[in-house]
Amino acid sequence: MTRKPLLIFLLTLFLTALQVQWAGPADGYETGTISVLSPEVLGAYPGVLLLFLLAVFARRKMPLLRQAAICTGLLAVYWLLANYVTFDARVASWSTFSPLEIWTHVLPASVISIAACGAAFFCASWLILRETRWNKRG
Repeated sequence: MTRKPLLIFLLTLFLTALQVQWAGPADGYETGTISVLSPEVLGAYPGVLLLFLLAVFARRKMPLLRQAAICTGLLAVYWLLANYVTFDARVASWSTFSPLEIWTHVLPASVISIAACGAAFFCASWLILRETRWNKRG
């Protein structure tokens, strides 16, 4: 495996775990258990998708800024949905929340964390993608 995909995958794992912990509800999370909703597991799903998309983008010779922007946008949407599902499973399951009420709790809690982690992902992924010394030597 080359370094670029590995770095992008690790960056996705790290920032997804950070973002889900940052925006997630403080109560209802046990650190000792690993479930489908744990931040570590949630980071693997977009990581694999982004690696596939970056392979397609590279094959089509898409500009690097556009690649980083598309991947960041998709990751931000994924983070928002992960925050919704996490809140629904950990908080709303104990009470009667409508989907609109869940969104009114999730959106304000997610704005800052998604913006900060998204900016970090965009900058880091663009720097990783434009680095030429990691390209294969012919």
